[in-house]
Amino acid sequence: MNFAQSHIATLLKYGGISFIAGAVNHGFFSETRSIWTAGFGVLFYLLGSWLDMRNRDVKNVRWADVLGFGLVSSIGLGFFTGGLQHFPDSPDRSLWVVPLGFVLSLFAMYFMDWRGQLRVRALITYGLIAFAVVMVGSAGAWSVLQGQPPSAHSHSHGDADAAAEHTHDAHTHDAHAHDTPTTNDAATRTVTLTMDDHMRFTPANWQATSGETVRIRVFNSGQVRHEFVMGTEAELQAHAQEMKNPSAHHHTGDNTLSLGAGESGELVWTFTDAGVLHTACFEPGHYEAGMRGTISVLP
Repeated sequence: MNFAQSHIATLLKYGGISFIAGAVNHGFFSETRSIWTAGFGVLFYLLGSWLDMRNRDVKNVRWADVLGFGLVSSIGLGFFTGGLQHFPDSPDRSLWVVPLGFVLSLFAMYFMDWRGQLRVRALITYGLIAFAVVMVGSAGAWSVLQGQPPSAHSHSHGDADAAAEHTHDAHTHDAHAHDTPTTNDAATRTVTLTMDDHMRFTPANWQATSGETVRIRVFNSGQVRHEFVMGTEAELQAHAQEMKNPSAHHHTGDNTLSLGAGESGELVWTFTDAGVLHTACFEPGHYEAGMRGTISVLP
């Protein structure tokens, strides 16, 4: 076995898994960049598997297994590791991403490496026990972290009480029409987000329920100014194009927070229609760098 080739194979396989985990963490395939990242991750993993087979001179593994189950394995491991990494930020998503990744990796590993060497009964027994442990752990983590502010795990913001408050009621299909005031007492839940200089909202993707009034509390943990702007995908893309004009002014409105380094603010928003709202930062270059997210409004 050639050491150099073995090392390169390992780098490709684990690098591929990391790429897929990164795509899960940042955008969850909701952005073009995330799709490309996941695609490169799969390619790297398959190349690494090919080198690994070549080095070990594996004769009982078919290429169909590598291409088919290798693909499933790379996605499963990426989902599992990505979900674990971002459980504190996106517990609702990780609650199903982690178990799904576990199941995909389990079956892929069996068919690639252990088929014919392990009894199906033993596989089922282990799979059920391990899956139950993963589900219990995921549910426990979700129950603790759901609704908790990300800043509680990594940041301290003493100026939260000085937040600038905006209170509005909007239809998700039009972020600028049919607004009516909503009192802070009407909020049934608080969702806390952080903005940072990695050009990310944390969490980037979260959920609300139609008719629910949510207090959206936003912290800028970075060293430069960031924006939190809500709107439909068409509205935000149009504004992104507008901001490419050097003479364009920054977005201002009831659906916007513009926060300097260390500042915080909040909106109290009632989501009236099911659908998807998008969020973005339109400071120069931030939107293009991937500083965006989604709010899935469930019926």
